Amino acid sequence: MDKQNTFELLAKEFELKPSDYYFLDLIPLIEMIWADGENQPAELALLYQFTIEHIAHLDRAAGIPLVTVDDANDFLERFAHQRPPERLLDALSELTLDAASSTDSERNRSILKYCLDIAAACTTQYPYALRGRIVESEKDLLHKLFAAFQNKYSFDTN
Repeated sequence: MDKQNTFELLAKEFELKPSDYYFLDLIPLIEMIWADGENQPAELALLYQFTIEHIAHLDRAAGIPLVTVDDANDFLERFAHQRPPERLLDALSELTLDAASSTDSERNRSILKYCLDIAAACTTQYPYALRGRIVESEKDLLHKLFAAFQNKYSFDTN
């Protein structure tokens, strides 16, 4: 089953909107935000910055506006400000990561860099251990994301 058909099945079950399809690249960042169980202001700021860049990327690629700011705000309200059902997030994550090989490598690099920034943005307690800035659940998710994007391109941290 292709990405669009899978999304349509999820849309029926979870009442997703057609415009939500265009925000699938945000799913790894949203997973990273919720990995420690809470959405913190610095994480949300990074997600909003990525969303602005994502909309500009979509508009450039299509040559026309595909989504509105209202579409983005609605999506973020349902996924970043309220924790989505785990089953939905898992299904969208699988859909997004399966499609990673056909995505522009620069786009994948940007997604991973933002995920790293989100993981490092907040800690839940101070002081933290020498290797405790990023919690285990975030490290596990980063491992999953890097594995999904492995061999798609070389990751340059510059």
